[in-house]
Amino acid sequence: MIFNIVLPILIAICTGLLFLQNYLYNTKDRVAVLDTAERDGTKFLFGDITVEIVTRGGDSGSWNTDNVIDSHGNMLYKKIIGTIYELVIINNTSNPITDWTATITIPEHMYVNNTWNGDFEYHQHVASGNEKVQALDLAEYSNYTITLDHDMTTIGPLVELDEGDWFIYYPDETMGEMPIAPKPKNTDKESNSRIGFIMYFPSRTVDYIADFSHGEIHYHLQASILKSPFFPVICVMVVAWISCIMSAIIVKQNMKRFIEKQELANEAIEQTMRTFVNFIEAKDPSTMGHSVRVAEYAKQISEKLGFTEDEAQRVRWIALMHDCGKIYIPDEILTKPGRLTDEEYEIMKKHTVYGSEILRDFSSIDGMGLGAISHHERYDGSGYPNGLKGEEIPLIGRIICVSDAFDAMNSRRCYRHNLSKQVILDELSKNRGTQFDPVVIDCLLALINNGEIKFSEIANEEATDK
Repeated sequence: MIFNIVLPILIAICTGLLFLQNYLYNTKDRVAVLDTAERDGTKFLFGDITVEIVTRGGDSGSWNTDNVIDSHGNMLYKKIIGTIYELVIINNTSNPITDWTATITIPEHMYVNNTWNGDFEYHQHVASGNEKVQALDLAEYSNYTITLDHDMTTIGPLVELDEGDWFIYYPDETMGEMPIAPKPKNTDKESNSRIGFIMYFPSRTVDYIADFSHGEIHYHLQASILKSPFFPVICVMVVAWISCIMSAIIVKQNMKRFIEKQELANEAIEQTMRTFVNFIEAKDPSTMGHSVRVAEYAKQISEKLGFTEDEAQRVRWIALMHDCGKIYIPDEILTKPGRLTDEEYEIMKKHTVYGSEILRDFSSIDGMGLGAISHHERYDGSGYPNGLKGEEIPLIGRIICVSDAFDAMNSRRCYRHNLSKQVILDELSKNRGTQFDPVVIDCLLALINNGEIKFSEIANEEATDK
């Protein structure tokens, strides 16, 4: 039961911590600063990512463009060098890279002519204090009114950028640039995103390569809870919890069926015993109900003594059969209205032994014959049939002895009326420690005082009147 309470609480706490850890991991702002990175040739090395800014094809890939004329026919450049650069972001992790942007600082005076895929946000003339900012896609420049300083030429727009200017690149999700997929397992293949932009340099040779080594990559990593090492642990805990619940349900159902069967068995035992008791008491109608009442008193005393419910029920059944040996006693002795002779009394006393013999094979209830054989033993050792004394008498026998005596005094018999309340109380108290176990008799008196065991009111009125 405790396990079924503690485990779901533990699962809830662990699941909450897992979601919190995942949330913090996924929302953490990560920054890769090119200026401070460890480098391997053209590669900027970070734990999560690797960044490269290289010319397409690995060499300069440059070309010479002559006689660049603006839209008014003016000669701008007799010769200008164009180069395609690629910003490559490589994912080294097992999680997708999301929400990434790239900020690149311009290392020298140049012109940007063309870009593709996502948007570039240009920050122009930053050092001069006359900064201009515009986000545009130069591959689709006809769709924009370019507010940055630029020249419209025969090779397209040339947007001027000074040393210290910079741009932010916002990737295009529709082109598959974001998210950047996790690194493929068990392969040397890379998972990356490539950004292309064309730069023009006046007064440079064809083999010139600009050094884009200043900038930052901002990004998030998106980890799946399913990949967390704690997720299988929680799954195991959930399975264990469900198993516990299922086991508890099965045990409960089995216990319910067991209890139902036990109740049926108990009912069968009860009916069998009552039938036998009725058969015995039919020989002496004046004792009708005596065994049932003694059994109830014995059960109440047992509970007062701290017996469990099952133990108290066992005492009740044993008490119910305490007089079964009377079936062998002749009717003329059982129903004799007057005092028994010594010979008759000796015959009557044998009902304890007869009862024990009748019940000797009744093994389904432990100690079934103890009540029959010992309920007339006295605490001072003067009882029968074995003259046992004190603790030598089985506790069940001492309980039934008190219950039997109380009911005998509180009931009408063929040879007398029942006794009055006060006489009964006096007799019980007077025989404490002689006939009766002091502890047991004190329990009976407490039950009487509490009203849990009552006197026979009508019978006692008659006894008082007599």
